[in-house]
Amino acid sequence: MASINNESNGRKTIQFVGGGGKRKSIRLGKMTRKAAAAFKLRVEHLVSASITGHPLDEETSRWLAGLEDVMIDRLAAVGLARRRSSALLGDYLAKYITTRTDLKPASVRKLEQTKAKLLAYFDAETPLRSITTNDAADWRVWLTQQGIATATIKQHVGNAKTIFNEAVGRDLLHESPFRNLKGGSTASRNTRYVTPEEAEKVLDACPTVQWRALFALARYAGLRVPSETHLLTWADVDWERGRLTVRSPKTEHHVGHEQRIVPITPNLMRILQDAFDAAKPGLEHIVTMTAGGQLRRRLVGIVKRVGVEPWPDVFQTLRRSCEKELAAQFPQYAVSKWIGHSITVSGKHYANSVPDELFDKAAKSTAREAVQNPVQHPAASARNSSQTQKRDEAHDADNPAVCGALQQSATGCVSEEQWSRGESNPRAGTVSRPRLHV
Repeated sequence: MASINNESNGRKTIQFVGGGGKRKSIRLGKMTRKAAAAFKLRVEHLVSASITGHPLDEETSRWLAGLEDVMIDRLAAVGLARRRSSALLGDYLAKYITTRTDLKPASVRKLEQTKAKLLAYFDAETPLRSITTNDAADWRVWLTQQGIATATIKQHVGNAKTIFNEAVGRDLLHESPFRNLKGGSTASRNTRYVTPEEAEKVLDACPTVQWRALFALARYAGLRVPSETHLLTWADVDWERGRLTVRSPKTEHHVGHEQRIVPITPNLMRILQDAFDAAKPGLEHIVTMTAGGQLRRRLVGIVKRVGVEPWPDVFQTLRRSCEKELAAQFPQYAVSKWIGHSITVSGKHYANSVPDELFDKAAKSTAREAVQNPVQHPAASARNSSQTQKRDEAHDADNPAVCGALQQSATGCVSEEQWSRGESNPRAGTVSRPRLHV
């Protein structure tokens, strides 16, 4: 148990006996008796946890996280808390990005962009613990005022949440000030579908077999350009079974997603065969063109030359169009596996609209059925009636005395209707019952 000592100058001190049996003191300074009593109760919880080794209850943990650094230092001096690291925002951001050696260069660049946005609003010398949830919300509003797209803002918010969650894990913070902000990816609004006819026009205009192979791998196999297309080798092509082994740098950090198997469609098989025949001896990779922005610019030029309407997100749209075309023929779980993401991602970013050709196909199918039904149904009805009559006649021929025997056994009975052979339990009113004679 702890006790409160009142000093002559109005200041208060809490005394307690620790695990080693030694009496220790914590100076509170000037404080009301009620506040000192509340502080004493928390100190007793801390002492109990330190002696028994049990974790703190949630309420005491929140109380401890809300204390100022000066009081934390006093608790740390008597072994009831750990001293806080005085991490500054600029230093922490630099250290965090340096430790993310597991990320791809593109992901590191995005973190650097988020770092720049944080330091443009907060000072680099700002202590992490001084940033509040209100400050984090104001930062998001500031991003909006800069004219940044919603999708980009959500990406920055998601990165900030990841960065500060790591600070919580390192005991630099008790809670992340960004925890209440909504981040993550935004559903794609790009519904452009590159039809098979448009794809063939672009393929015919491609200047080399290399260009045809690159375009076909994106449109007919849904590969990512250039991260997946430029890793493909001829050894990855299974000519006999029509399958392609695709290595995916984007998902390789997930267990079991280092690579995937993609079916080779007839269109893609034809183009791969042409590329293989034209390849120089000893050439390992299928696509050898230099990756970069020039690929997108050159493809846009090819598209414009053949009179096809250009589309945004050049290679991403081809990948999306591939998934939509496959989803019209095969189960979505298989298509998502081939494309290399989950069904949830498919619905949010890829299968987010229905191509016009599917509407046309459904309309033609419905019209065809409407024409066939009036022709088929009368014939079917006549055929069924004929078959029923023949069946009844055959039944009467096999059982000539059935009706007569029933009539003779019911004296005074008048049969109003006959029931078909199939009625094993005729309804009341179908046949008149014989009267009982007493």
